[in-house]
Amino acid sequence: MNFRKERVIVLFAALAVAGCSGPTASIVLRRLHLTSQRVYYVQAEQFKTVEFAPPPAPDSDAQKADLAAVLDWQARRTAADCARANVTAVADYEYFLGAKSPFPSPLPAEVKKTFDRLGADLDGAVTNMKERYRRSRVYKTYPGRAEPCVKKSWGYSYPSGHTIFSRVFANVLTDIIPARRDEFFATADGIASDRLIGGVHYPTDLAAGKVFADRFHAELLKSEAYLKDIEKLKACLVR
Repeated sequence: MNFRKERVIVLFAALAVAGCSGPTASIVLRRLHLTSQRVYYVQAEQFKTVEFAPPPAPDSDAQKADLAAVLDWQARRTAADCARANVTAVADYEYFLGAKSPFPSPLPAEVKKTFDRLGADLDGAVTNMKERYRRSRVYKTYPGRAEPCVKKSWGYSYPSGHTIFSRVFANVLTDIIPARRDEFFATADGIASDRLIGGVHYPTDLAAGKVFADRFHAELLKSEAYLKDIEKLKACLVR
């Protein structure tokens, strides 16, 4: 299952529980509409073939080190660690900074539109990368040894989609407010780490996600549509 389908199914499940109301419902409806539309900023097709380092080979020393890191966190994580990792598992912008968002609450329509477009492009790009490598999740490769404390993901593991989304958000927000760069990237790094702590990703999944996110952002900066939308978002900031 690709990353886009996985995210839609998860959101539909939440939508059913929520009784088709609240922020989750609006996220589902916007994302379903946008993913069926044209590319907005970055073509996803290029990520089917772009040069990118593969994950560690099975039974390699790097793979063994990856597993050791997962099991080390599994042995020492706390209930609070797992609770936080469950909270940070939502990859949509509305949940990225929460009350620290530089935009008003509720989000202005222009902000929602831009981040939904960004998310639609990212879904396709991440799906293409995951399908290239098809690395199984750690708990699937090592059943009985690796036990997640967060909701299991159905898709492939490499690179980490949550790491990609959060770091792209950090890059985008830095384009808008450079002075808060350290804060934005610290938040993104925390979300990435929670995927390891929660037991659903290897360290190399996170490292690859960060590399990919920065490459994706470099492509964003080549898009006139993106640069124009960034200028629009600057006018939406809390004054």
